[in-house]
Amino acid sequence: PSNFGFLAWFCLVRPIILISRLEGRSAINASFFFAFFFNLFSLYWIGMVTPPGMLGAVVLMAFYYTAVFSLFIRINKIRPFYAFLFLPFLWVGMEYFRTLSEFAFPWSDLGYTQAYYLYILQIVSVISVHGLSFLIVTVNVLLAQFFRSSVSPEKKLTSLLVSLAIVAGLTAYGWIEMPPYPIDGEVEVALLQGSVPLKVKWSEGNLQRNFDIYDSLAQSSVDSTTELVVWPETSAPCYLTHTKECRDEVARIVRNSHTNHLIGALAARRIGEEIHYYNSCYLYNHDGLLISRYDKAKLVPFSEHVPYQDVVPFMKKKFIKKYLTFIDQWGVQWWSDFYPGRSSPVGVFNNDIYYAMLICFECTFPEYVRQSVIDGAEFLVGITNDTWFGESVGIYMHARIFITRAVENRVWGARTANSGLTFIVDDYGRIRDQLELNAVDALSGKIGRRKTESLFTRFGDVAGRLSFLITLSLTLIFGIVWITRRFFSKD
Repeated sequence: PSNFGFLAWFCLVRPIILISRLEGRSAINASFFFAFFFNLFSLYWIGMVTPPGMLGAVVLMAFYYTAVFSLFIRINKIRPFYAFLFLPFLWVGMEYFRTLSEFAFPWSDLGYTQAYYLYILQIVSVISVHGLSFLIVTVNVLLAQFFRSSVSPEKKLTSLLVSLAIVAGLTAYGWIEMPPYPIDGEVEVALLQGSVPLKVKWSEGNLQRNFDIYDSLAQSSVDSTTELVVWPETSAPCYLTHTKECRDEVARIVRNSHTNHLIGALAARRIGEEIHYYNSCYLYNHDGLLISRYDKAKLVPFSEHVPYQDVVPFMKKKFIKKYLTFIDQWGVQWWSDFYPGRSSPVGVFNNDIYYAMLICFECTFPEYVRQSVIDGAEFLVGITNDTWFGESVGIYMHARIFITRAVENRVWGARTANSGLTFIVDDYGRIRDQLELNAVDALSGKIGRRKTESLFTRFGDVAGRLSFLITLSLTLIFGIVWITRRFFSKD
């Protein structure tokens, strides 16, 4: 949660050198050892929500990095030059692959380490966070050459100078790109941070207490110019689709404030003989009428849901609890059985103000957010409940990922968290105003509407797609070679 991102520019040098010296099983073991602890130190805070989910995420992510180094080792055995040349593509191809399928977990991309350095971060509006990851790995590869004994002094010096030139060039670009004088926004919003402890929030008999907190915050922050009030994720701890008491109370609060409200709550829908549950947000107009509902489309694997749970129903919580009775007996936090939504995240209020609704984890998907901007969103609204993670590094990582999405698409963002971090960020990643962590408060401010289209928004994640294509091609080539030798060799 502070400015240690500079370590990313050389943190891979030692692992690259060590793994490049190994072969066979020793190299694979070393790769998995590195990958496991890389992810454990990055994702340990998931264990505060679900220990099984944390272990599943760490192990699954470790295989991704191990696969990258396995390809690196294979190419290194043929010709070391190509191994080092392809490593940035392999790494970024893996990062892009983590955005695909229901197993997607694109959290620890190296590019996010630069989110505190706004000059360097500006490049993501051109090449995406994956392009920045590519440059970081490239610098690590160049510095690795500097420390390899087999490299000539001339090449070592060249590698060092090119590394410094990349970092200096990124900094210079950001300095030129960022306007020195920030421009104010024009849409007045109020962000409510209730900081309701989880045990209080979900305890029986405390429903009205939750509503009283957000009612008070809304009344204290809203005036005649406020156009949107944003509540955090699941700030209304009930199913608004099925609980009339909650719907009536929400409608009353909204009517009293005389403006639009975006409210995080749960939803349910009967499909056939099953009831599907959703993590949702509801848009109410100033008359207290429900305008639209958005169901979270990108769910956290092994935390919010089991990937492809209709295909593997034996992994559902309901099924597992039949046989693992200790889950309830000992209060083990298991994963939830939410279903992904299918609707567009783009919403509209006051007839002509379009925004993208991002619930928690969804801000980690560059292409998903980009598509919402293409579909007309003029700014981002993120709602989350990071209270699960206490004051761990997880809440700071999450906030910086949201900021990166704003810079990528050159749009403003308003982020509301149950206990923080709640803030308004402009299209260059500058936080205009924010609330203190765990404060019970409301933030009133203005958010800007999109004025331009970034190159990333226009052309997409070129770095990620190209790297993934190269990685997939190399994987297929080596796979075909292995199958040919294993099953069709005359020897």
